[in-house]
Parts: sequence; C-alpha cells; structure tokens
Amino acid sequence: MDKILTKQIQTQLSSYFLSARVFTKPELRCLKDMVIGILKSRSVFVNQIAASLREPLKLKDVCKRLSSQYLKEDYAEKVLNSHLNCTSSGISEDDFILMDGTDISKKHAKYMEGLEYVKNGDTGAIGLGYNVLNINSIGPDKTMSPLYSKAYSYEMGALSSNNEIKKAVEHVTRHIGDKGCWVFDRGADNAILKDFFIAECSQAVIRLKRNTKLCYKQQEYQVNALVNKIDFSITQSVTKIKKDRPVLERYQIGAIPISYTIKGRTHALWLVVSRNERHGGLGYLLVKSRLSTAIEVAKWAFKGYGLRWKIEEYHRHVKQQYRLEAIQMRTFEGLQSMLAVLTVAMFMIYRKIRSIHFSLLLDTGYNYLNKHTVRELTNFIYYKISKVVAILLMPVKSRWKIQNTEPEKNIGQLNLMLN
Repeated sequence: MDKILTKQIQTQLSSYFLSARVFTKPELRCLKDMVIGILKSRSVFVNQIAASLREPLKLKDVCKRLSSQYLKEDYAEKVLNSHLNCTSSGISEDDFILMDGTDISKKHAKYMEGLEYVKNGDTGAIGLGYNVLNINSIGPDKTMSPLYSKAYSYEMGALSSNNEIKKAVEHVTRHIGDKGCWVFDRGADNAILKDFFIAECSQAVIRLKRNTKLCYKQQEYQVNALVNKIDFSITQSVTKIKKDRPVLERYQIGAIPISYTIKGRTHALWLVVSRNERHGGLGYLLVKSRLSTAIEVAKWAFKGYGLRWKIEEYHRHVKQQYRLEAIQMRTFEGLQSMLAVLTVAMFMIYRKIRSIHFSLLLDTGYNYLNKHTVRELTNFIYYKISKVVAILLMPVKSRWKIQNTEPEKNIGQLNLMLN
C-alpha cells in the first residue's frame, strides 16, 4: 500500500509541474527539486533539502546548482505567477480568500539582508525579523489552498504595510479575478485599506473595531451604537476545540444595511454583528456582498469570518513543522524565493493530494492517530499528513545517474579484430 500511495503522490506532483510553463529547464528543475526536498526533509534549510534529494554528487555541488537558480532576482516572482496560474482555475465563486500577516523572528541573526525590528506574534516582544503576508483560499468544504507568500522590509524599499497589502491583493486579483470573497481581520480597519478593499474587491468581509464610524440612514454612528438597531433573530452554533476538547458555542447574529462613501461614490454595504450567548461578546463585520437579504448576508459573513482562523493554523504549521523561523538566507531574494517555493510545497500537502489524505493516515501503518477517534480525522490533520508524506518520499530519487560507458569486449574477439 505504501508503494501505491507513494506513486500517487509522485503522480500529483508531476501533474502540477507539467502546467508550469514560464520557467527555463534549469529553473523548473530547481523548483521540482526544492519542492520535493522540502516535503522530504520538512525543512527550509538548503543543505538539508539538497541532502534529501540523494543525488550522486557532493552536497556542496547540489547546493550550488540550486542556488544558481533560486537566488535570481525574478525567481520568486516567476514561482508565484506560475503558481497562481495553476491554481486560479480551482478557485470558485463560493471560496473565501483569507489574507493575514505573520512574522519571521530572527533573534540571533546578524548577516541576513533586510532585517528590521518586528513584533513577535507569539510573545509580543520586539526583535529582528521580517514581516510576511500570506494569502490562502478556502472552500465551503474547508479545503485550503495556499496561494501567495511574500516578505517585506522597509530596509529593502517597502513604503508602508498598507502599500504592501494593496500590492499583494492586486497581484492575486490579476489571476483570480472577481472569484471568491476576501476576508480581513481588524488590521484592515483603517481608512486607506477599507477604501481600497471596498472599491477593488467584488466581495469582502472586514472585521471592525467597536469605535469605527459608519453611516446608517444618513446619520453617522459608531458601530457599537448600532447594536440596538439590529434584530438578533438568527442563531448559529460553532464547535471549537479548547484544550483538546470540543466546546459548543452559540451566537446570535443580525445585519442592517449601511452606506459607505469613497471619493464621492456611495456603496451599499452591510453591518453584521454577532453576539456570544454565553458571555455576550460582540463582533462587528463590514460586508460587501452580492446577496440581497439580511439573513443571507449575516449567515454568509459569519461563516466566512469563522474560517479566517484557518490561516493562523497554517502559519503555526509551517513554522513548527518546516522550521520557517530557522531559515538561513543571506540575501532578501533568496528569502522571497524560499517563501514562494514553500507555498508550492504546502499546496501539494493541503490541496493537491487531498483525495488521499485519509488513506495516508489510515492505510500506511504509521500510528499518528493517538486517540483513535473520528475527531482526529476532522481537525487540523496537516501535521500528521506532512510526517507521512516525508516518510513515503524519503527513498524516492528525483533522477538516476546513467553511466554512458562502452561494454567490455571479450579478449578473444579483441585479438581476432587486431589480426
């Protein structure tokens, strides 16, 4: 069974690379090797990626071959554009496009290019590192597809975080068009980003701060003052995992139409408010939607924002399982290339081999289902999937060395030829 599953993984990998057409042969070979190396080694260290390829060359020669390609100035851009071309057809109108920032903390780094002071999202401490923007799509069945990952640094010419966010959204939108609904956290609740998202995105869900002002019936209110005008007639139940146990949370939600003006043009939007029945906590969402009724909009926006937590789990996965924060790259271009290649590798894990996820967990004989419950197959299973894929791919060689030598001749035949 292991051999069958290994062959299925290789088939899915090959089908992805057959659609990549913007690369030269050495660039495509580098992309293949690095994606397979990341999956096998579960690491973003270039020497470990090279070692996992098991090539009949010196390790330094393999690293040199890879670095001659991924250190090119435009390599990351090529990888991202090719990846978005390959994946855009798989994004539907019902998908949600999740965007969130994270950080790569490099507390002890000294020589990496473009380092600056960033806030560590886990500890809250300020230290050296990079800011990173990630964009993933997630379908109604909660299938996630990593689409985009890019670091930015003010030391390397970034003007502002708002500008980098706008560029990332424009980059992805050029490939996916108006498909899907963009979902943003409270970091997008400022005038520059709200105006941009409402004007440029066909559908959007933005979480608001409680003191944000909106126009309702031609009067301006803070959103927390509009709670009394909302009919909380809809109840939604959500199961959350807390301390490894499922906890059922119930929310009351409602929506009212509001207006939002950008450069003299008024947009008809919705304010969706959710209220936790247990402790009364409130959440405010600014919604741009093609739906027409308050009930439809409230349920749809509540579901979309509820899926946003998936990208936080994705950040934790790549940092812990693939040791992203341990990355060692002297150049900023190398860092960007590794982030782009890691996005492709994670697309293989999350989406490309999705059809065999359960087979990988149940039929390979590796005991990663510790409690043997159904819940282990429905929660965030990608840590386990990454381990099984690495084991199955480890004996696989991406190419074999062919000896082009003449066959040895019989001595008697040689003497006959000489006479």
